[in-house]
Amino acid sequence: MPQSHVVKRASHFYFRIAVPLAFTHLLGKREIKISLRTSDAASARIRGRVLSNKVELLFRELRSMNAISHTDIVACAKDYFKEQLSKALELAFLLPTDPAIDIKCEIDGTRQLATQMQSALSKQHFTPSVQSDAMDLLSLINPNAANRSSDAFKFACNAVLRAKLESTRILAAQLAGEYYDTAPKDPWFAGISAVELPAIPGDEQVAPTGPTFGLVAKQFYDFKSKNDWAPKTTADVKRVIALATELVGPDKLMSLLDIDDIKRVRDALATVPPNYMKMALNQGISAKAAIAANTVGKSLSTKTQVKYFAMFRQLVLWSVAEGYLDKAPGTGVKVAGLKKVVAGEQRDPYSPEQLVKIFKSPLFSGHQSIERRHKPGSEFTRDGYYWTPLIALYSGMRLGEILQLLKSDLKNENGVWCFDINKGDGKTLKTASSKRRVPIHGALLDLGFTQHVATSAHSGRIFPEIKIGADGYHSHHFSKWWGRYSKHIGFKSAKTTFHSFRHNFMDALRAAETPEYINKALAGHSDSSVHSQYGGGPSLSQLKAAVDKISYDITLPKNDDGI
Repeated sequence: MPQSHVVKRASHFYFRIAVPLAFTHLLGKREIKISLRTSDAASARIRGRVLSNKVELLFRELRSMNAISHTDIVACAKDYFKEQLSKALELAFLLPTDPAIDIKCEIDGTRQLATQMQSALSKQHFTPSVQSDAMDLLSLINPNAANRSSDAFKFACNAVLRAKLESTRILAAQLAGEYYDTAPKDPWFAGISAVELPAIPGDEQVAPTGPTFGLVAKQFYDFKSKNDWAPKTTADVKRVIALATELVGPDKLMSLLDIDDIKRVRDALATVPPNYMKMALNQGISAKAAIAANTVGKSLSTKTQVKYFAMFRQLVLWSVAEGYLDKAPGTGVKVAGLKKVVAGEQRDPYSPEQLVKIFKSPLFSGHQSIERRHKPGSEFTRDGYYWTPLIALYSGMRLGEILQLLKSDLKNENGVWCFDINKGDGKTLKTASSKRRVPIHGALLDLGFTQHVATSAHSGRIFPEIKIGADGYHSHHFSKWWGRYSKHIGFKSAKTTFHSFRHNFMDALRAAETPEYINKALAGHSDSSVHSQYGGGPSLSQLKAAVDKISYDITLPKNDDGI
């Protein structure tokens, strides 16, 4: 395995790393060994990288608890020196303007103090004030290791006194007007200067406050998921919010969200592995770790990136509307390859040759068994798997709309059988305009569809044998099954899916020269024309006449009576 610390035993992968000798007494073991609970090499690499990072961080923290380095002390001493310089600069400006101050006496006293400090430094004698500042300095580096008996404490006292000595010497030169002698001479502090006076008490810059990104994102999700989203959309948005929260930071103030945050989310969507957005929440793997482990370089499709990025945009725009942001940052930030989504990712209708292959396949001509519908045989099963493609071809209904149909959604109005597409009782609609009635084509009636529904022993869904997916969508399992079936039969192509039947239906309507307002009504598309705002829309008889004009150059299976 190329991933460090990941080993394979039998069919499963494990994470193994040696414990440094200095820590074996603390951890009580010489090796850390953890099962990665997977037999998949790619998952093992990602989980191994996450564990490796966490263990290395643990070792680093253990090392820092054992000692404080002199390098860290010097770095903090430089900051301390700069604060002392700032205070000295303030005195150099204020003392000469105070009539109660004898400036010559002040200069002499300051130089005498510097001489005393230099003598104390040579003897390594540290006053209580120096020791107190040294403990504060150590606590900034590592509170757990700050103690007065350590070598680090003595080194910190030395650093503090050197900073005090040098800042006092510089103050004396400033008071005397000898600015040519105000550059630090101590090599530790070479090049450090102060040009800003200390902040006046009570006049310090107030840090911005307000709700954090994590809090606003949760409010957005809770508000929108109650009424606005279908279950699958809710699940997708939840994943997008989890990704964005990790990248932006849950504690970042929403008011400080900027264009870099927008680009960070956009770029992550272009580099996470294809399955990350569906699986990561259950694996506990961070986006950064998944991206780092994605050595193969596969990514989400451009269309999926656009969809997820638009969901993130919804959060940003909602935050503006709710007053958490003054304006939406990065409005010009786009997903790479956006133009190709329109030009290259549009689904095609099934070709005449594909339609012939589909409706001559074992699903419609006879198969071995329910489990092996792609193999020719003598069985002929008229269930949801048989009827769903036929309904899609002759109604243009979406897959989810077909599979969520209830027996009560099949209606006969004035002698016209139709599908009543609505929401409620566990059903959802893609848009408000999706609510509609679609007359049942004569071909489906001839095949005995209404008789099939009437004689069904089930009282709820028309096709209960097609189970609802874990994501709450009726189309989940059938969609995957159709993908496998298309490969077995040989009609699968890069630009055709089950949704292609809907394109076939729309093309057939146009070939029959039906009016566009009729086509939109049947497809469940909104009509923004002025005329569409008047009246109640096309009648069911008008829709039935249009649907029955549709025809395809295919041979349909016989009905139950052999007709």
